[in-house]
Order: sequence, then structure tokens, then C-alpha cells
Amino acid sequence: MKKVFSALKMSLFLLAVLLIGVSLFPDQALALAQVVPHGTDVLTALVVTIPGTALGCVVVPIAEIILDDCPNPGGLTDIHVIRRRDIETFPEPGADKVTVSTAIIPKAGCGFVPWEFAQDTGEINHKSSGDAGNQSIAHDLAVYVPRGSAATDAVIQAALNGDFVVIGRDSNGNLRIAGDKRRGVKFEHDYKSGKKGNDKNGTDFKFSGEGFTHVPYYYTAAIPLKGAA
Repeated sequence: MKKVFSALKMSLFLLAVLLIGVSLFPDQALALAQVVPHGTDVLTALVVTIPGTALGCVVVPIAEIILDDCPNPGGLTDIHVIRRRDIETFPEPGADKVTVSTAIIPKAGCGFVPWEFAQDTGEINHKSSGDAGNQSIAHDLAVYVPRGSAATDAVIQAALNGDFVVIGRDSNGNLRIAGDKRRGVKFEHDYKSGKKGNDKNGTDFKFSGEGFTHVPYYYTAAIPLKGAA
């Protein structure tokens, strides 16, 4: 029995050393986690255990950027929309702080719904905002829906003053999330019928928000659709 308690004390001591190390040396902890098997999973667990550590702010050490020599088309190919209040669980990102690999879980009877839009009109953007020392990140997603219709206008009216989370798929196949569990993006629209026969007749849709501490997350899990079994 004494051996069991001794082993338990040693385990708790080593865990305490790890927690202190992550808290005091976040950059070194992240670098080590990336080369040790399952290191990022362990680091993520430690960060969840001590959310107030410096790692929560010193996200990733500044590293080199390497350009890929491959096709790089622009634009969005599809978007899916949900009200933030209809999300039951919004997973935390992984150790890189920009990728959510666990599926978002909506509340019962809820889920993301697709919004179709005109080809080559969708985009998702993010930019820094605020004065030096008080900067955060703004999210912006916009699409164009051609034609005015009662069905589209009914969606517009229902979306006013809503608080949303939107997933957009870019032309490289990446899923990006505008909004998160703490702060959604607001909906805006601007319908124009046009004046001439060859003018555009449709609605610009925009989802935007400020004050985020991260870029629009990369999302690698399945999108939970409304009505899906």
C-alpha cells in the first residue's frame, strides 16, 4: 500500500512540474509537444486544466511561413448557417489554436442549414482591428443571392438581429468558421432591384463581427445539418 501511495505522490509531483513548466515556458512547451508522440494532445489537456496560463495568450511562437507551389483559387463554394443559441457544444481548438477537429454539437432539433448563393460571389475575410495594445480580430463573410423572392425575404426578416455562427468552404476545400461559442456574427443585407434590364437584381448578404481573439477557425469535422439522422 505504501508503494502505491509513493507512486501516486510521484505522479502528482510530475504533473505539478508539467503544469508549472507549461505556465512559465509556453513557447518551449509548444515546440516540444510538436515533436513528441501525442504531445499536442497532452498539451491541449494541460491548457484546459490551467486556462489562465500564459499559453492561452502566447498562442504560437512566431515561426517561418512557407509558400506552397500549388493551385490556389479564391472564393467560397458553400456556406452553412446556425444561430449561436442553437449550439449545445462548441469544441475548443487544438494546440495550434486555429483548428477545431471535433464536431460541433447542436441542440436537439437544430443544426446548420445551407444557404445557396451565386457562384464567384462568396468570400470570408479577417483582419486585425483596434489600437496598438488593444487589438483583436474581425470576422467577415459575404455572399450574393440573385433575384428577389418572398422565400428569400422571409429568411431575411427571420435573420434580423440574430446572432450566428457560419461555416464557409473555400475553393481549396478548407472549412472556416465565422463566430464562435462566446461571440457570434451579426447578419446584414442590402437588396437592390437594379434600374436597367441588365442590372443585378438580388441581395448582398453579410455576416460580420469584431472582438474575436482568433482568426476564423479551420474546421475539419463533419458539419451537423438540421434534420440529419
